[in-house]
Amino acid sequence: MDDGANHRSQWRIRYYQAIIGERKMKKIIGLLTALFLLSATAGCLAEEIQEELVVEEIEDKRYTFTLPTLGRDVDGGPMLDLTTELGENPVLLFWVSSQCQGCHEWAEGIRESNLNYSTIQPITIHRYGNFESSENIMQVYGNNSSDHYSPWPVVIDGHSRLALDFDTREPSELSVVEAFGNLPTPSLILLDKNGDIVWQASSYWFSIEQLEEAGEVAAALSD
Repeated sequence: MDDGANHRSQWRIRYYQAIIGERKMKKIIGLLTALFLLSATAGCLAEEIQEELVVEEIEDKRYTFTLPTLGRDVDGGPMLDLTTELGENPVLLFWVSSQCQGCHEWAEGIRESNLNYSTIQPITIHRYGNFESSENIMQVYGNNSSDHYSPWPVVIDGHSRLALDFDTREPSELSVVEAFGNLPTPSLILLDKNGDIVWQASSYWFSIEQLEEAGEVAAALSD
């Protein structure tokens, strides 16, 4: 990568980190303002807002996970450890459900793109395991005869398994789905080696421009 491209990628990393941090800060400021205004007259409401602040503080923590895969050869084994994957490359964590049309488009787009797997690792994670079975996910994303076949690791049971603290690897009180903010589908987030979110897709439908942008950010992190 030339110096100009590297500079642009570094700028994008800082830009997305700033946006993600700004969103969290705005929410905290709003909650603090409401708490100040209501604390004198509405004790119960103030307590509820304090609970929201605790949740926001939890959301700022970094998490990892060890989850079962679909058990295919491309999954690399029966279990996947996010921290291990991050030690190799930045991870594009792709949250899906079986009936999500946007998920289908993104899966096809990622598969058919020229994504450089030496600098970025896609991992698909089942979002709504409490509503649909892993068999549904296998049929849609794991079956190589499916239009939405995903030839990269697919993990399941994020709704029922606890997330781990990124630094200590101690189990948290949150499921993997909860620890990553109960993201809707499709959601794509890029994680660096420290488990920080450095990029997030904004389009429901597949966007080659956004995928290429994620690839550039990942390449800059790998330099």
